[in-house]
Amino acid sequence: MLVSLTWLRALCSVTESVEAVAEALTSRGLTVDAVSPAGDDHVLDIDVPANRPDCLGHLGLARELSAVFGVPLAERAPPPQGVGPEVGSSVTVAIDDPDLCWRYTARLVRDVAIGPSPDWVARRLEACGLRSINNVVDASNLVMLELGNPIHFFDLECIDEATVRIRRAAPGETLTTLDGVERALEPEMLLIADAERPIAVAGVMGGADSEIGISTRDILIEAAHFLPRSVRATSRRLGLKTDASHRFERGVDPEGAALAQDLAVSLLVELAGGQPCPGIVDVWPGRCEPRNLVLRQGQLPRLLGYDPGPETTIDALRALRLEPNEIDGQRFEITVPSWRVDLEREADLVEEVARHLGYDRIPAGTTGLPTVIAAEGGGALESRARDLLTAGGFHEAFGYAMIADDEDARFIDTPDREALRLTNPISETMARLRRSILPGLLRAVDFNLRRGARDVRLFECGHVFLPGGRGEFPTESARVGIGWTGAGRPRHWSQPDREVDLLDTMGVVEHLLASLRPGTALRRERCEQSAFHPGKSSLWRGPDGRPFAWAGALHPELQHEHELGQPVFLAEIVLDELEVEERRLPRFAALPRLTPVTRDLSLVMESGTSYERIRETLDAVPPPAPVALEVIDRYEGPPLDTGQSSLTVRVCLRPDERTLTEAEIEAYRRALIEALERDLGIGIRGN
Repeated sequence: MLVSLTWLRALCSVTESVEAVAEALTSRGLTVDAVSPAGDDHVLDIDVPANRPDCLGHLGLARELSAVFGVPLAERAPPPQGVGPEVGSSVTVAIDDPDLCWRYTARLVRDVAIGPSPDWVARRLEACGLRSINNVVDASNLVMLELGNPIHFFDLECIDEATVRIRRAAPGETLTTLDGVERALEPEMLLIADAERPIAVAGVMGGADSEIGISTRDILIEAAHFLPRSVRATSRRLGLKTDASHRFERGVDPEGAALAQDLAVSLLVELAGGQPCPGIVDVWPGRCEPRNLVLRQGQLPRLLGYDPGPETTIDALRALRLEPNEIDGQRFEITVPSWRVDLEREADLVEEVARHLGYDRIPAGTTGLPTVIAAEGGGALESRARDLLTAGGFHEAFGYAMIADDEDARFIDTPDREALRLTNPISETMARLRRSILPGLLRAVDFNLRRGARDVRLFECGHVFLPGGRGEFPTESARVGIGWTGAGRPRHWSQPDREVDLLDTMGVVEHLLASLRPGTALRRERCEQSAFHPGKSSLWRGPDGRPFAWAGALHPELQHEHELGQPVFLAEIVLDELEVEERRLPRFAALPRLTPVTRDLSLVMESGTSYERIRETLDAVPPPAPVALEVIDRYEGPPLDTGQSSLTVRVCLRPDERTLTEAEIEAYRRALIEALERDLGIGIRGN
């Protein structure tokens, strides 16, 4: 938000330099991103947190400076006295939907003269990033920028029967807004209407039919308080973001409506020569008692780590206009000002005291709060997966959890369960919650390739959202995804380049699985998921048969659809499944003291026989000592028959207690051969 230093000084009599003002605001949690001169003024670009809507106007910032420098706010002159009949005799206001509109005020200024604004108005608006339109429109912008309360001016002559109704839109209603766009309205949108038709979208933008024009003479001033959630939803649905909606959707001061009316009347009289009507129409169905909070002095040392003392606490609260009423010397009752919508509990008051006294006073040691130790769970697994993948040369990507319709349909096993649709999506390309991490990773890989990065290694840890069955709630699942294309290992002059392949990707997945759930038997098989190349993909199942990891090359159809010029390999692991069973920690043993014994088995088999079946058969034979199996060679050709291949498996026995006898070794070798012949029909070459 752009802020005028001259304007701030007019509101709180601050005489310090612009650097001192910027430092003071920054110390209050309002980051000053830039300071730039503008004639005899300075403009501050301030990042206002979402929980401080009171600082979206110069007055709120002036309150902060007043507290820092101990200077009073400037006194406001009373608004001009009205003449003629009361406003209520000329204008009727009715709130049909008080759940969405908590307060609506109206005043009337007659006989205005539309024309250019004085130079000081144009300069002040330009310093804040707005251009001057005319004296009347500029007056409404001045009110919003000074108080943070948006107001709206209607041409009274364009309001049918001088009646204002605040209601929801009727089915099929439309409104042409001030930007000249005809907008289709939905029943949950709140409107300002006259007796016949809508004239504004509440809190967002006015309608073109009641716009202030050169012929306008009588102006109806609107200052209201709308439900923030309603304004936010309407703004998103219409794709219409305005300065007014930015403030309303964060929460404006409901008490500030009357102050906004007074300032608007004063400006219209000063700038446009109008004559105000006496009185105000103030419909306030949502009025409630101010919030009262109790601050216990003992909470400050507990939460801050030091005790500022009751007198210092009282001084800090008074500087912040949080007038404390002492209860018993250790407890203070505070009536929260209407503009501080962010103060909801005692801890907020403690933070206010700390903010005023300075965060640098908080000691570096612990505050005595109990230490929270995270249980071993999805968060811990995600952290470990990050460490492992980062150590493996992968870079972390951060994708949106929202995707387009059917963007992840080919990456899931249950396409019959429709992805969850958002009620108010940001755009149609972000209309649903993802069921797989891989579509976002694929976009990230594509993004990098299109910008000249040939070797891309990415991973993402995040959550997917799986729709439940009939009558069931959706589930949120923690996952890690991998996207890899280009070099299979770092390029170096000392060795030839090699492109990534399926074995590289599978190796990363199995390394993760072995590290995250060590000691658990895993079964790998061919993957049938339609997003992967049918001959270059695998999935992993646990002992219970449930799949929890997939890896493979992107299907050629998807590669062509995304116009990718090189193969892309993807993998996804369900971290939740790794938590289902009790994980066994790795066990370490001393190095063997005895010489290992090796035997090679040269197997003759049909070429389509998978090594997984061979490995399962060999593992089922009990060894006389710890054993390791390794494939060292594969051969096809004469003298083998067509359709046959030979696989050499090295069996390495590693005794740890005594030397094995030749009879024991030979008995184990024969048992392996018999199991292969019996279960798989595999023979031994040369046997």
